[in-house]
Amino acid sequence: MTHANCASLVRIIFGPPFAFVLGLQLLYPGKYPTLEEHWPPIVSLLVFLVSQSTDAIDGALARKYGKTRFGAFVDPLADKIFIWSYSAAFAFTVAWNAIPVLTFLFLLDAVSTVGRVLKYNSPEKEIAANQSGKKKTVCHFMAIGFFMLTLVFYPESVKSDVGFWSAWTSVLGWIILLPASWFSGCSLWEKMGTAQEMKRTD
Repeated sequence: MTHANCASLVRIIFGPPFAFVLGLQLLYPGKYPTLEEHWPPIVSLLVFLVSQSTDAIDGALARKYGKTRFGAFVDPLADKIFIWSYSAAFAFTVAWNAIPVLTFLFLLDAVSTVGRVLKYNSPEKEIAANQSGKKKTVCHFMAIGFFMLTLVFYPESVKSDVGFWSAWTSVLGWIILLPASWFSGCSLWEKMGTAQEMKRTD
């Protein structure tokens, strides 16, 4: 368990609980005044950004102290658990319009993750995220980040999906999900091509 791997695990451990708190506030606005008082949208945004920053930290630590196969496996897994926790918090509350593209994106991520799990015990097979996968992750993080900015700039938007989608930040977040889907598809295609090439080599 290296320092880089510990940084990755931060996203797995803290992502779902904080996303649950956010989802609770979105699903029942005004029902938990004490929670909303001590945990306003700006705090959720800051926690999201700080937690997401561990993605850059674990990469820097891995480059400095050495990469491990477990690290190559857990880093993209941590990204997916973290970002999908927040995606679910929005999709099942105010961001209904994003469900189709998020569903497509989720299916691509699920296939990619299953493939990575199956390859984990085969040292000759690459399991690290490729460039397209990394671009997808950046776009997905940005999209959810803009959704969260909506809650900060337009706090009344939590009361309805109509109000949420009337904000330009929400629309921009939805638009950014489109290239995220494209990069996710490209990543999966590249992995399939690599797998076919390895089979021909064998």
